[in-house]
Amino acid sequence: MRRLWLSSVLLISGLAWAGDVVDMAGRTVAVPDRIERVACLEVLCFQKMLMLGAADKVTEMTMTNAPWMVTVYPAVASIAKIPVEVNFEDLLAQRVDAVFYAYSAQKTGAKLASLGLAGLVSQPEAGNVATAEGYIGEYKRAVRMFAKVLGGDAVARAEEWCVWVDRRLQMVTSRVADIPSSRRTRVYYLRGPDALTTQGPGSATYWFSTLAGADMVIRDQSWQGKGPVSMEDMLRWNPDVILVGRHYSADLVLRDTRWAGISAVRSGRVYPTPEGVFYWDGGVESILLLEFVAKRLYPERFTDLDLAAELKDFYRRFYGYALSDSQAALLLDGRAPNGSRSNSMNN
Repeated sequence: MRRLWLSSVLLISGLAWAGDVVDMAGRTVAVPDRIERVACLEVLCFQKMLMLGAADKVTEMTMTNAPWMVTVYPAVASIAKIPVEVNFEDLLAQRVDAVFYAYSAQKTGAKLASLGLAGLVSQPEAGNVATAEGYIGEYKRAVRMFAKVLGGDAVARAEEWCVWVDRRLQMVTSRVADIPSSRRTRVYYLRGPDALTTQGPGSATYWFSTLAGADMVIRDQSWQGKGPVSMEDMLRWNPDVILVGRHYSADLVLRDTRWAGISAVRSGRVYPTPEGVFYWDGGVESILLLEFVAKRLYPERFTDLDLAAELKDFYRRFYGYALSDSQAALLLDGRAPNGSRSNSMNN
């Protein structure tokens, strides 16, 4: 009876099914040839939808307090935010055409399939990328997958972004290529919410910082994603630079006496990272983290790199938003539009 009812819904709605999109888990997923309503069940989805000119198609999305999202796209405030548990029947009732998801992938995929909804795993699966080249390939493949689902102008927008990414990669990596491993700056990324939580090998911060010439101190860790390290590890690694992400305060290390002897603290090289429409530890703005890190680590090699100009060009080109000089300065200083820096959600 359930299958007959679903078939009736599809016939009434007039959906035609393309069935030719390969998601990030390598599954071929049947999707409607016309996408009007999308649910974002993972944190990197909305930013891609915005960049591809399809933010108005998002009916529900996961919650985030990324600092510049509402400023760049005020209508995001009216999009329904998904609580801890997703109401899958509600997605069906809203006649959602496609669902992008990443977490609890097997369980979520099975539930969506049982309801006849097109569900696509939209982030690379953990542990599948072992090289910087592989990560960049997956980084671009995810954007192209979204574009293929959406169709129309989204395809050209995705390719423009891929070209932009490739040009920045070539510019940065060519300038740091001759730095021997023994002379590369030792870097620790503070992911938060506490000072000893970071991101492991395989993350955006790991690969983009490595491509920028960093010697990431957690390179020998075996775990993936967000995870803890010890103060003993930190004292042994003694990083030259600490990057503070997710809009957390640099005071996490600067006001903790245990960190006073760490090289980065003693030399004043603790840098809050900028965070935009999404945090720069993931999503389409991560390429800007590459340039930010390169400029901070090796300023003498990037004297002509104008980070404000790069940022303003990205926002105009890919979000259709004109950052003012003062807004660009705030963002690059790691602050929100109101001048603050905090992460109230501890995410």
